[in-house]
Amino acid sequence: MTRCRLTFMLMALISSSSALGQINCSNSNKLVCQIPFATGVYNIGGNTSVPGANQLGQALNSAIAAQVSQLPLTSSSGGTAVLFKSGVPITYDNLGPIMTDRAQTVGRHNLFLSFSASQFLFTDIDGLDISKLPFSYLAESDDKKTNIYTTEQLNAHFKIDQYIAIATFGVTNKLDVSMILPIERVSIGAATSGEQEYLVTKSTNVGSGPFNVAPTHSPGTANGIADITFNAKYVVKTLERSTFSAGLNVRTPTGDDRNYLGSGAWGINPYGVFSYLAKLSPHARFGYEWNSETELNPNLTRPGSNLALSGGLQYDIGADYALKKYFTLAGDLMGDQYQNASKLLLSDPVPSITYSTAPPNPMNTTVYLPTVVSVNSTYWINDISAGFKWRPYKTLILSGNALFQLNNVGMRSRPAPLLGVSYQF
Repeated sequence: MTRCRLTFMLMALISSSSALGQINCSNSNKLVCQIPFATGVYNIGGNTSVPGANQLGQALNSAIAAQVSQLPLTSSSGGTAVLFKSGVPITYDNLGPIMTDRAQTVGRHNLFLSFSASQFLFTDIDGLDISKLPFSYLAESDDKKTNIYTTEQLNAHFKIDQYIAIATFGVTNKLDVSMILPIERVSIGAATSGEQEYLVTKSTNVGSGPFNVAPTHSPGTANGIADITFNAKYVVKTLERSTFSAGLNVRTPTGDDRNYLGSGAWGINPYGVFSYLAKLSPHARFGYEWNSETELNPNLTRPGSNLALSGGLQYDIGADYALKKYFTLAGDLMGDQYQNASKLLLSDPVPSITYSTAPPNPMNTTVYLPTVVSVNSTYWINDISAGFKWRPYKTLILSGNALFQLNNVGMRSRPAPLLGVSYQF
């Protein structure tokens, strides 16, 4: 018997080829299929060839879907705020936060419009460089007599150009409603390099190799409307300078999840927000993200069914400072929890196989096959945001911001720049 410690293979074989759930990648050019094609889960003819490759494809797809569904959104309100003290209006020139809402509404029958552009260039997943992911798997020959062990390096890149249009209307002085329309361009590429195969006869444990395999490359792009979000916010309590509000975000699965333009899941996000108006204005927002099932997160133990997209607690604590009458600095510390989410780890110990070389001089040969494995874990992604708002004319506001991820978990991007413009009627 061939001695091997490829525990991830056993998990994948138990789940068989169902790991990609309801998505049939056999003849698809959707972006969700780029990594499976590159790693060998499907060949060009559409035959399922490597059940073991499914697990990595599922883990990456689930991580990408969770990240896409919770990319930070810009504020749905902004500009100067007016409070009434003893019937006298008092205007605060602080222009408000950039990456979260202030508790105040836009005011009865007022309309706030904004547009922003940002870019996310992802470089790591769970602390692992996505351009250097080791990957090994087991396949069988057509006659079922030979085990084929393949080791390779997955080289992936993933980028999202995101454009967000927001419209907020004040129903009353205490209630406003918003529609958040994201338009995205997604670019993904998956290639393999250093691919080698080892052939081991099942009946005799006689093996040979390594045999070099030609590298593969599977790029793709997609663009379109992503998941549209609707928001309602209600002022619960107003003090002299403090405001407490409660709100609800509802994300709809309008984006094409198979092209990473959406999550494929409904999202419900109740939250509470506090703001204090002054030259230096602190604010805080706390919420919880609940998501429905999505085909991008298939259930490996129940073929044909899906699991809910990861969600969890959220926080945003920050402040904005009116440096000048028309210029405000803003900063935030933000966090999103991902409960029971797929996480990639380097297999430890490193999987290996031992086989005998062919006669007349047989000898035992051990080959190590480094790979990543998928586990379920709960973790937080924490970001820090820093930027400015400038009001050059009346209620016209221009903004610039940079988002930095503080910890290397989940899908991690380079610092994400953002430029925005807004106007309140």
